[in-house]
Amino acid sequence: MTDSSTFYTKADLPKKTPLFLIAFSPDCDHCKKETEDLITHIDDFKKIQVVMATWLPFADMKKFYNDFELYKYDNIKVGYDVSFIIPPFYNIRNLPFLALYDKKGNLITIAEGSIPMTRVLEMLKEK
Repeated sequence: MTDSSTFYTKADLPKKTPLFLIAFSPDCDHCKKETEDLITHIDDFKKIQVVMATWLPFADMKKFYNDFELYKYDNIKVGYDVSFIIPPFYNIRNLPFLALYDKKGNLITIAEGSIPMTRVLEMLKEK
């Protein structure tokens, strides 16, 4: 996590809550636009756990977190993938990478590249 000492794992995810995972690069313009879109629609994501993860330098992740003031949102967790687990697990080739899970923990879809948050919300409501 952004405090550099707390770990956030699958066990920490709220139960019976949809999950929106975003793998990002702090210096990626598309990732920044996706984050801006998320913040614009944050009221629609109140009942969705958002986890943003990067494996790029911790200091860059922390700056991204502060620049977008993501600490303001209880349902957004931002962290550093210390073990480089996410990229090979999802076979990520492009960023931002998005994975949507329903409230039962079932994968709805994955996407590489930007998707409007209105479409993300539609996909979550469809399940």
